[in-house]
Amino acid sequence: MNDPYSILGVSPSATDDEIKTAYRKLSQQYHPDKHMDSVMEEIATQKMAEINAAYDQIMNMRRSGEAAQGENFYINLRTMIEKGQYTEADNVLERNRQEMSGEWNFLKGTVCLSRGWLNDAYSYYEKAVRLEPSNREYQAAFARMRSSRNGNMSGNPYNSGGSGMNMNSANCLCNTCQLLICADCLCDCC
Repeated sequence: MNDPYSILGVSPSATDDEIKTAYRKLSQQYHPDKHMDSVMEEIATQKMAEINAAYDQIMNMRRSGEAAQGENFYINLRTMIEKGQYTEADNVLERNRQEMSGEWNFLKGTVCLSRGWLNDAYSYYEKAVRLEPSNREYQAAFARMRSSRNGNMSGNPYNSGGSGMNMNSANCLCNTCQLLICADCLCDCC
């Protein structure tokens, strides 16, 4: 058999939904019932068999690939994240979105956190804990996110609480910046 991806007209990086869409489109186009009593009937039957075989092969490869990868799949993802390869890790996670286990959600949350997408990270960590409530690593990550929700995230330039800074000094810093911006605007007007 030729490359099953080229038969369906999709790339190997296509999502499962894209593959299903391509399969349905080709199935409608080449279904033998559409070509009954015509010269194309035999060709359509052969083409349909080729399309079905390609689709089955792709789906079987993906299912067995996930099952065979198992722990290695997540170990490789963790290695990517540790090396700072967030885009690559995110792409792998998105291609395997159907997995969505506790580990998948935890790693997706970690990628989101590394990119500064705090609300998304919070949601993925929360789901990881919901799926696997006894996992201490997931609980710790979620607890850190929960304690950071009210502006206490380290690295927040507008930190409004925690870490020894009272509310007045945080507001004072913000007010000073605002005054400097206003003064700069006034000076440009002259």
